[in-house]
Amino acid sequence: MFDDLRGFIEHINQEGEVVTVTEALSVKYEIAAAIKGISEKDGRVALFNNVKDYPGTIVGNLLGSKRRLAMAMGVDETALSETYSSRRKNLIKPSVIEGGPIKENIISKDLDILKTLPVLTHHEKDMGPYFTSGVIISKDPETGARSMGIHRILVRAPRGLGIFVNSPPLSNFLENAEKKGVPLEIAVVLGQDPITFFSSVVWAPEGIDKFSIAGALARRPVSLVKCESVDLEVPAHAEFVLEGRILPGERLTEGPFGESTGYYLTYNNPVAEIQVITHRNQPVYNALMPFAGEDEVLLDFSWGLENKHVFLESISGLKDLRLRYIGLMAVAQVKKRDEKDGQRIIRALMDCGMPNKVIIAVDEDVDIQSDRDIWWAIATRFQPDRDTIIKSNMPGLSIDPSTMLRETVSSGVKTLITETSKIGIDATKPLSDVDKFEKIRVPPDVAERVEKILAGMGLK
Repeated sequence: MFDDLRGFIEHINQEGEVVTVTEALSVKYEIAAAIKGISEKDGRVALFNNVKDYPGTIVGNLLGSKRRLAMAMGVDETALSETYSSRRKNLIKPSVIEGGPIKENIISKDLDILKTLPVLTHHEKDMGPYFTSGVIISKDPETGARSMGIHRILVRAPRGLGIFVNSPPLSNFLENAEKKGVPLEIAVVLGQDPITFFSSVVWAPEGIDKFSIAGALARRPVSLVKCESVDLEVPAHAEFVLEGRILPGERLTEGPFGESTGYYLTYNNPVAEIQVITHRNQPVYNALMPFAGEDEVLLDFSWGLENKHVFLESISGLKDLRLRYIGLMAVAQVKKRDEKDGQRIIRALMDCGMPNKVIIAVDEDVDIQSDRDIWWAIATRFQPDRDTIIKSNMPGLSIDPSTMLRETVSSGVKTLITETSKIGIDATKPLSDVDKFEKIRVPPDVAERVEKILAGMGLK
């Protein structure tokens, strides 16, 4: 396992997973464009050590492949899902230590966020520079429960931030603080070790400390240190930490911003003020380019891993699950024993609370990691008038631009609810005519022998 981000970068560089860009590039558009280009054309990590107007290093597409996530966990990619499920069961609480590298530099006077951090401007119409990999740590002012998650954060002023608080538990914490009329203390962490960073987006039940999940996956406690100006703890080996408070009752319009859905969106967002920045010497800034591939591993894969073991236990006949496009699409592999199993599992997934709005059920002989196999199953096993399920007035994802807003009033309080419709596609073969749908293949012993020959030629 790796204590920090830079140790992981050194390791994957030795494994040939890093492309170093030596050309001087700007934090406005250029580095974001390079991260997107490298992730799409090459797939490796992009490392920038010649950033215009900044002395430090920027890294992008860090967890843009499951192979690198497997490296971070110290296992082979083929064992990633099984290892996650096994380790996830044994939570390990974090430990609080006296000091760490994150305290090497403490800035509280003449604070200017953009002079300290190389925050990127990503897309042509973006309102300004914003954090895409900033992990916000906070505590519920009522219960003391801790949260950790990635939120999009605009740099509004030298000490000012705007934060897209659209999901619990942070949204619940802020609501509880605003009821009391007090600020909500936060710490924005950038440049964590890869396992802790990954754990920040895991879909965890409310009340579960994600640092304990990170400890479970790393098989050792995460080392935390106390903040300078807020009552919070942060990873001792992080690269940057911004300490501050979200102000109660304040909202400002922000946007447009390019989101992980691939569209520009505008919202009224809470405002935060930063009091202290701490960072390591020669810090490494971890940049995440929206809609460029890394969010698929961070969101779809992590949510799938977390939810799969829950759903496998609760939904009979569900064998595997794959999420795409930040959970808006779900592919369910079904161990079909009854003609109604495909549609039964689709309905269960529609009602499970995930943001999915397109659910595809396929058989065990379909590789759900292969888009070609999925489309083949839909093309040859699905009949629209027989195998389609549509449900309306379902909870939607706020950053999906196709959703609808509906206003509700309860006890005189108006609330906007995001609604969507959902479609289920049952692309499983009918049990009454299963022989007709037998998938063609070469003899397994021949396939295994030829695969070894090709692997020896470097063709994997």
